[in-house]
Amino acid sequence: MTPLKKVIKSILLIAIISLTVYAKDEKKVTLSLMFWGSPEEIRIVEKMRDTFEKENPDISIKLIHANNYLDKLRVMIGGGTPPDVFYMGIEDFTAHVTAGVLMSIDSLLKNDTTWHAEDYFDLVLDAFKYNGKIYGIPKDWSPLVLYYNKDMFDSAGISYPDYSWTWNDFLSAAKKLTKDENGDGEPDQFGFLLYNNWVWALPWIWSNEGRVLSKDKTKCVMDMPETIEALQFLADLRWKYKVAPTAAQIAQRDLFTTGKVGMVMLGRWMIPRYRTIKDFRWGVAPLPKGKKHVTPIFTVAFVISSKCKHPDAAYRLVRFLSGEGGNKIIGKLGLAVPSIKSIAYSDVFLDPKQLPENSQVYLDAIKYGRLPPVIPQWHEMSNTIDTQLDELWLNKKSAEQICKELTPKINKLLSTQ
Repeated sequence: MTPLKKVIKSILLIAIISLTVYAKDEKKVTLSLMFWGSPEEIRIVEKMRDTFEKENPDISIKLIHANNYLDKLRVMIGGGTPPDVFYMGIEDFTAHVTAGVLMSIDSLLKNDTTWHAEDYFDLVLDAFKYNGKIYGIPKDWSPLVLYYNKDMFDSAGISYPDYSWTWNDFLSAAKKLTKDENGDGEPDQFGFLLYNNWVWALPWIWSNEGRVLSKDKTKCVMDMPETIEALQFLADLRWKYKVAPTAAQIAQRDLFTTGKVGMVMLGRWMIPRYRTIKDFRWGVAPLPKGKKHVTPIFTVAFVISSKCKHPDAAYRLVRFLSGEGGNKIIGKLGLAVPSIKSIAYSDVFLDPKQLPENSQVYLDAIKYGRLPPVIPQWHEMSNTIDTQLDELWLNKKSAEQICKELTPKINKLLSTQ
C-alpha cells in the first residue's frame, strides 16, 4: 500500500469513528431530575444518578436541587420548562395532577413485565392515583410517631410509652417530666413539644373520632365536638397544664436533642439527626390513643412532567429510583420508610445495629395510618387554618370559637373546587 493510500485510509477511518460517536451522542437523551433534601441526600441522589447513567449509557441526568422546592417548581412550570422527573409530596399531588402538570404512567406500567404493584405498600401507592390512573411511584413514606427521652423517663420513674398508652397516660407522664429546675417559677424542662401546625393536630383530632373535612372532602366539619375537644386538649397542654413550652420558651432551640423536652411528635426524617445524640438514650413509640389509634402517613413519589419529551427514558429513571436500588439507599439512610415492602421489612430498614431499637413502630403505623385530607386548594386551606389556629396556640380564643369561625371559611374555599 502506497503512503498516499495509507493516509486516505486513516482519514476515512477517523471520519467513520467521528460519525459513529456523533450518531451515538445524537441518540443520547438528557433528562432533568429535581429534588430537595439535606447535603447527605444530595450525595445519595448523585450516587444514584451515577449508577443509573452507567447502567443506561444512552441517558444523561441533569440534577436540580432546591431548598425552596415548591416555589422553584412553580416558576419552572409557569415558565414552560418543568423538570422531566421530580419529587412530589402527597400534599401537592392533587393540585398538580388536576392542573395537568403530571403524566399518567399507566400505559408504561402495563408494558413493564418487571413491575408488580403488590411489591409496594397499598396505601402509599394509592396516594398517587387520580381517577383510577397512576401518576407517580412512591419512593418512601413516614407516619408521625412519639420520640421520647429514655433517661428522663427513668429519672421520673415512668414506664416507657407503648400501644396501651392513652391521652391520660400521656398527660400524666408530661406532667411528671415538666420541671422548674432553677426555682424561678417557670419550667426549664418540659414534657412535650407542641408544634403550631394544623397537620400535627390531625392525629389527635382523628384519634378522638373528629375530622377536618368530611370523608368525601367536600365539606369542612371542624365545628364537630370531637374536633373541638381534641384541639382544646392540645392548647391546654401549653396553657392549662403548662407541660408544653410557648413559642417564646422554645426560642428556635431544638429542645429534644438538648435534653430539655421529654417527648416530641415527628416523622422518620428525624432519625439521622437523632442518631448523633450522645448525651441521653432515646426511643420511639406509637402516638397515644384517644378513642382509637391513628396517625397521618406522609409520602413522596417520583413523577414525570406531562411536557416531558422523552417519556420512555423518564420512566426508566423513575423505575430505577423507586426500585430496589433506590429503596435500599433510603432504608439505610434512615430518613423514611422504603416504599417496597420486602425492603422495609428487611434488615436494610430494621437494622438491629442502628437506632431506634424498634423501627417496627413505623411499619405498624401503615395498619392504622391515614393519608392527609388533600384537596387542590391544600395550601390555601392550610394557610387559613394555621392563621386562625394561631389565636388558639396564643391563648387568645378557645378551640370552639376558632372552629366555628373556620368552618364557613373553609367551606367557602371548598366551593371553588
